[in-house]
Amino acid sequence: MNIIINNSILRKLDSRLLFAIGLLICVFIAFFKESIFPEKYFFDSHRIQNLIEHPYKDEGDAGFTNTAIFYRYLHIDRFFLAPLLTVISYFSVIVFVFRKYNVKTVSFFNLLLIVTYSTMAMVYMSTYSKEFVLFLFIVVPFVLFEKKYLLVWTLFVILYASFFRSYWFIIILMFWGIKYFVVKTPRILMIVIPVFYFLISFVYNYIFGVPLSMIRYLTNLDRDAESAQTAIAIFIEGNNFAVEAVNFIVTLIFLIIPIPLILLGKPFYIILALLIIMFFFNFIKLYWKENKNKEYTNVFSFVIAFMLVQSLFEPDYGSFVKHLSPLFPIIFICIARNTKFIEAEE
Repeated sequence: MNIIINNSILRKLDSRLLFAIGLLICVFIAFFKESIFPEKYFFDSHRIQNLIEHPYKDEGDAGFTNTAIFYRYLHIDRFFLAPLLTVISYFSVIVFVFRKYNVKTVSFFNLLLIVTYSTMAMVYMSTYSKEFVLFLFIVVPFVLFEKKYLLVWTLFVILYASFFRSYWFIIILMFWGIKYFVVKTPRILMIVIPVFYFLISFVYNYIFGVPLSMIRYLTNLDRDAESAQTAIAIFIEGNNFAVEAVNFIVTLIFLIIPIPLILLGKPFYIILALLIIMFFFNFIKLYWKENKNKEYTNVFSFVIAFMLVQSLFEPDYGSFVKHLSPLFPIIFICIARNTKFIEAEE
């Protein structure tokens, strides 16, 4: 793969050197992250470690319990095998995806974005992590089977949803609905999104008898002052399903354009917000241009379904980025295909 700077292609040797530097940065982060980043980034990892060491402890969260079983049965340790397997599988998927979609060039700026997002992914995935399990069960089968064997991928999603995160049942239903009925027509998608929120809010309020927003409320209830800063708030007060649905719409907008993070005024949160904006800018730009292109239908449907459901449950922006990290290689398709040089040549 070649790198473009100022619409000129670098020499292959220079391109390979830059890719190697980016890879080494990610490898370094994967193996030494806990010596660099605050402990708060690894609370889930410590929790899974505790369950591995005490397998008969009643956790109460099947996702954590089954993740611990996964690592324990495979004899994967936290400090060597976990980061090694993450690096190998993650970058193998990137190479596979770029070859699959015939990505031969990428701009230097987009390379920096890819390395930055990959570094973030290493922080969240290269340890005992539910995100790495999701990557193996959902993302890897998706890139392998999405062209011809989507039903096989669907079985992987059902398996994952059964043992780790049950809301993936909703995601896979949304995926198939979006794929066959709305993904190729953005105007219809804009109508379907609020209808989805109103319907699911109505179902939870009047059939299950519990507001869906209660999940986020209970998750954020015991936060300390620091972590509460990035919590996703209830933007409009009210206690009926219509108000809840409007809140979900606002939440989706603020996940894509995280204005609340920017308003905190802290450099780290502003940078994080800009990275999130760039992430979805690349996705939306390619979607708007290629929504009728069958080559991207599954990718678009997957990301849209994921985002619609995540906006229902995400408790805070940190968790949102963590849960998004396994999907980064799929979005890299959008980033690479948005390189201006490619557009000019094609």
